[in-house]
Amino acid sequence: MWALSLTKGFFFPVEFIKSNSVYLIEGLGMPTIKQIADDLFASSVLSDEETDVICQKIRQDASRSLIHSILRKGERACDLLVQLLKKRDPFLYQNLQGHQAAEQVTQEDLDCLAQDLIDFYQAAVFEKFHPLGEEIDIVFDLTTSYTDTLLWKKDTRNTRQGQKNLNELLHELENPCIIEGEAGKGKTTLLKRIALLWANGDHPSLKKFKLVFFIDLSGARAGLYETVCEQLLTENYRISKVNFMRMLSSLREKALFLLDGYDEFISQSCQEIESLIKENHRFKNTVIVTTRTETMSRVRYVGSLIAETGDLTKESARQLVRNVLEEKLAEGLLSQLESTDSTFQNSGSQFGNLMKTPLFVIIACAIQMGETTFNPHTQTTLFSTLYDLLLERNKPKIKETGNKDFLLSINHCGDLALKGVFDNKFDFPPEDFFHIQEKVLLATGLMHKYTVQRLKPVYRFFHKSFQEYIAGRRLSRLLTSHKDEEMSKGLSYLQKIDNIPDIISTYRNLLLYTCGSSTEATRTIIKYLSAIHKQGSFSELCSLNNQSSGLQPMKNGRNGQEEENLSAASMNSLVECATSFLYESISKSTVSEEFEEFFHGKSLYINTQCIPVYICGFFEHFSNCVSALELIKLDFLGCYSWGDVEDEKKECFKTNPWKTVIPEKAVALFFNWERKLQSLEITLKDFNKLEKGDIKYLEKICCSASSLRLHISKSPGITGKLKEVLKSCKNMQDLTVESTPLTTEDEQQIAAMEMLKTIEIKDLQDGSLNGLIDGIPDLVNLEKLVFDNIKMNEANAEKLAEGFRNLKKIDILNLSNLLDLGDGMTYIVKLIPICLKDLKEIHLVNCGLSGIAVNFLAQNLGDLHNLYALNLSDNYLGNGGKEALLKLVDSLNIQPKMKVLMLPWEDEANTCLIKLLEQLERKPQLIKLGLKKWTITDSEAGILGTFFEKAFLRELQHLDMAENYMTSDGWLTILHVLPSLQKLTFLDFSRKQTFHPSSKLVLSLCRMITQLDSLQEINLSGWQFDATDRGEINNASSSCRNELQVIIS
Repeated sequence: MWALSLTKGFFFPVEFIKSNSVYLIEGLGMPTIKQIADDLFASSVLSDEETDVICQKIRQDASRSLIHSILRKGERACDLLVQLLKKRDPFLYQNLQGHQAAEQVTQEDLDCLAQDLIDFYQAAVFEKFHPLGEEIDIVFDLTTSYTDTLLWKKDTRNTRQGQKNLNELLHELENPCIIEGEAGKGKTTLLKRIALLWANGDHPSLKKFKLVFFIDLSGARAGLYETVCEQLLTENYRISKVNFMRMLSSLREKALFLLDGYDEFISQSCQEIESLIKENHRFKNTVIVTTRTETMSRVRYVGSLIAETGDLTKESARQLVRNVLEEKLAEGLLSQLESTDSTFQNSGSQFGNLMKTPLFVIIACAIQMGETTFNPHTQTTLFSTLYDLLLERNKPKIKETGNKDFLLSINHCGDLALKGVFDNKFDFPPEDFFHIQEKVLLATGLMHKYTVQRLKPVYRFFHKSFQEYIAGRRLSRLLTSHKDEEMSKGLSYLQKIDNIPDIISTYRNLLLYTCGSSTEATRTIIKYLSAIHKQGSFSELCSLNNQSSGLQPMKNGRNGQEEENLSAASMNSLVECATSFLYESISKSTVSEEFEEFFHGKSLYINTQCIPVYICGFFEHFSNCVSALELIKLDFLGCYSWGDVEDEKKECFKTNPWKTVIPEKAVALFFNWERKLQSLEITLKDFNKLEKGDIKYLEKICCSASSLRLHISKSPGITGKLKEVLKSCKNMQDLTVESTPLTTEDEQQIAAMEMLKTIEIKDLQDGSLNGLIDGIPDLVNLEKLVFDNIKMNEANAEKLAEGFRNLKKIDILNLSNLLDLGDGMTYIVKLIPICLKDLKEIHLVNCGLSGIAVNFLAQNLGDLHNLYALNLSDNYLGNGGKEALLKLVDSLNIQPKMKVLMLPWEDEANTCLIKLLEQLERKPQLIKLGLKKWTITDSEAGILGTFFEKAFLRELQHLDMAENYMTSDGWLTILHVLPSLQKLTFLDFSRKQTFHPSSKLVLSLCRMITQLDSLQEINLSGWQFDATDRGEINNASSSCRNELQVIIS
């Protein structure tokens, strides 16, 4: 614990801060620093400029700057700082005050606390609960109703790495552990089950934990101790806060926190819990935290183990129904769900679609108790049926309430839900209700009142998803209202969703339920998505109805470059959202044709391992929209563990008469005589065997599109059969083969595909490609040629170069990582300006380029009038290299369009730097610059730093300075000025030899990371960092707007 500086009673604030400055600098978290700085600004102790300077620093620098600034301002400022510390971080304040010295934590205290927790978890109030609220008489028992949860282990890049059950998760538990999942997937039940297993002593992996705390984060409104007392113990518990925190400190990883619902957590109100999650290295306690998928990005970077709750298997869903309902009702419900008389027969059975989510199974059970038949083909209809059932069953309880008051109460409920979604608010105080409204909402079961251990009651919906449904239901009514005021109100809410990330994550469910509640609202939502995509403006939507003219246009937060470079992943997610919204909409026939424009020119990615039901419905009911798509991407995986296969697909394998890996469900989407697609991009990966049935299925899929792109990766099972695949794909224009050996027949068939526009062959060291290279002259429509890391010799290279004479349309040439070519590359370079005059991009990377070849290229660079990308990196020029490099640099003045410049190297490359920078001053459009191995020293770093500071290259996004052996001083010069290049997204500062950066350089690196808003990746391989360095870098990375990847060996 910290040293004492105060005795109880009177003290001097200046002395208190001075004597504890070291502990304050170490102990203050960044959120607390910002809160205190804002408070001091509001009290006129800090100026606006001082506040900004403090808040822009990294944590330790910020706390140091705050403390020293306050000490310079005298007694009053110091006194105010102490009061604010007491308010904002009482735990740190009490530690500094030394109250903990007066008491000792005993083993008896620990045993009593453990027993109190065990008693709570074993009590009926915890073990049994109403998942849909007390108005619905369904009780879930953690012992008898629980079905094992399927989990997917994932990495920080969101890639699934295999399945786990709860036992395996606990056995392999790493700290912190993050569990993500969609709403209703059983995250809360999973954590409650862990707490009960610990209390019962039933699980060997949990016996190491002395204390286990299950905390509902949505109800956390104070410190960690206060929250534990409020939710699990008593308000005036026998152990003080100071001793409780000391107990946690001594137990370290033997105290387990089960933190449920980070998506509903207001971190500002409980900074200790936020630090427990995000600064776990300080607390050392074991943490498992759950969050919904849309908020996962806020905690993914801190997770040592990440898991995703998977779908219920059919058997688990059946078992859950039988556990919840009486036998007769259970069998009746199962019979309905498994019937095949659904309107959406081609989209998969009802049972297989909605019953993958535990919450929806429970809702179906509730509906079965009140309705003999129902047809829940979408999430909205499921909630809608429950909603109507609640009102129908409970309205007699409020028969004395007039219709007008009843409707006002229902609308008020929708308004609360809607405002709560946007304010991230799930608890509502009594002030939000009038007497009649409260009575109606509680009697109908739409909301529930919680008073246990609370000074003031709070009101909640039984589940966040139900709140989102009611909010969507209300928003649809507002958007389709004939009243000007209500229409404007609905549009004003929609206006708050002003960017694609909010559409595809934060508010996706709200928009889904809005579309599911009204056909007319679906029209408004889809047109709104078009407005966001086209111009980032609300003006188009406002023009839909002149009654909304009072609204202000949406602010466009994206600059031109960001608009142009909108990520393909985000765009695909936007299109996928639109498909789910249309599927959810009430009427398919009335909304189909008018939405064709939205899908025109866009692309859609389909994961064939698990095709969502709304994708099937989209293809079935919105054919014209499917045909409007410019590109549809399909991935087929040939080799995987049987345990990683979705339950639905296992059934398909058992019943499919064809011997295939490609799922029949995917074939059914595309093999349709009524529809013609524009382009398909198909990826075949990890096929160790390709059956005849797979080839036939590929033919059926491929024939549906006018043009085809085929990407084959790591698939030795296709070797020798590629010829058959290509013969069935007459419409192919792009072909990529990666890490897949080719036979001569395969190569000859590629060369016979005269319509090919793109050929990419990568990572092939077997064979010689003679069959393909011999036929290259016949591929007269080729526009892009890539040979990367393949086996070639000098004769192959010369033959390839001669083939260039027929390839007049090529505009991208990439010959990289080709060794043992002798003089073959020189021959290729000599024919490039003669035969390929229309080239736009040249990539000759690590291919043995000599000084002679580069010299010839420099002399003829002026003949390539359209060239804007020249990548010659990783080539050591050898004899005559210095002169060749100088000529290349000189020739850049005749290439005004250059946007990508990655240069070769030689032993004295740094002597060309000044001349190069003179050329670059006239190339403000440059977006990529490579100076790898340019022997840059601290002296050249100063020249380069001055150049960057002047921001000649303000469009620069990619900077490669790998393997330049500057000292820390040289790197400091570079890092200090890079924030002036605000569009940088990628930096490579890696080294093969070990480099030990100074502490000053580490701090400068962290500042740079926080100042470059667009930075996505920085490679620091070879830099040696200790634990403290890594902690500061992680803190800096976590403050970035993007998910920054920092590569450290």
